[in-house]
Amino acid sequence: MPDTTPSFAVGDKVICNPEETPAKYHGLVFTVEKILPVNIAIRPLGGGRGLRIHPSLLLPAPADGTTPAANAVTVPFHPMLSPGAAVTVASPRWKGGNGLYIVLNDNVDTVRLALLGGDEHRVWTKVPRSWITAVDQQAILDAVAGLRRPA
Repeated sequence: MPDTTPSFAVGDKVICNPEETPAKYHGLVFTVEKILPVNIAIRPLGGGRGLRIHPSLLLPAPADGTTPAANAVTVPFHPMLSPGAAVTVASPRWKGGNGLYIVLNDNVDTVRLALLGGDEHRVWTKVPRSWITAVDQQAILDAVAGLRRPA
């Protein structure tokens, strides 16, 4: 997977991605203070406590200089997933690898997953729901339709 992490320079204006950060950081514009080996040090424009945050969680601030309203953040709707549903996971920060995963529990904003076929009893907890894409059940059934049970 290519590296899709945005690059920022000292002095750039940035905002936190509303899909992947807590609501208390929405609606604030930050200034990049320092580029660290892994994270970026940022501080709110109006002053206050700074953050050290991974650049994949940041977006460039609006060019017109307006501050997005904290209550105007649009969060996409994700329907609940049934336990046992097959899903894929996509995010630059996902460390679980490629494959089909099975939903064990959906807590609205996070999901608990296990790899289809097992992975030495490993379970991924608190995977953000925005990273999850449901797989069409009929497509899976069509793909395995010609397989026969072992004798």
